[in-house]
Amino acid sequence: MVKRYEDWKGDLHDFLKIGDLVDDEITDHFLNVLPPATWTGSLIQMGEPYSHVGGKATFATLKKTPEGWAYAGHCYRGENTSTGK
Repeated sequence: MVKRYEDWKGDLHDFLKIGDLVDDEITDHFLNVLPPATWTGSLIQMGEPYSHVGGKATFATLKKTPEGWAYAGHCYRGENTSTGK
């Protein structure tokens, strides 16, 4: 099931769970809410840090999968593995 922007209510980080596929509108939100921290063909990270873990900033992250863009959690810049925080 793909999570849709139109169904999003409340906090993004409560709405999305790691592994959730997202629609184009959520992907666009990640790109357009602020200039992205990372934007490649396989990784998009929101431009503002979500938190800091071990003294390093973490960012809400989408990663490209064979099925489409999927939420990867809060990851260090340039990475797609969640820090769990």
